[in-house]
Amino acid sequence: MNMMSHLQEQDSQQVDPLNLALADELLRMTQILADLAYDLGSHPETLRRHMASLQSIDNITQMQIAVAEMLRSDASTEERIALVTLEGMAARLRAATSPGAAPATETETAPEAD
Repeated sequence: MNMMSHLQEQDSQQVDPLNLALADELLRMTQILADLAYDLGSHPETLRRHMASLQSIDNITQMQIAVAEMLRSDASTEERIALVTLEGMAARLRAATSPGAAPATETETAPEAD
């Protein structure tokens, strides 16, 4: 079992129903993006010309899954962030939730940073 699945198994009765619905919506968007990336990647010319963009789509889907898992969890903020496997995202979340945190700049929020 991976660490993010562990969060999903926690008592969802304590998680805000809106958070659960938002997590489901994120996963729907993730599936749409993954299907799009697969379709585009199945054409050799498109794959060759847009490899970096397709990799960005994959990165976005990973980030969406991490957010969905966090929304579903009733674990502490620190525990949820500790389970995020995308280093850049985890660092931004830690910075944003630390006392006296300044808002992230646009370059700090770019998916390429992960």
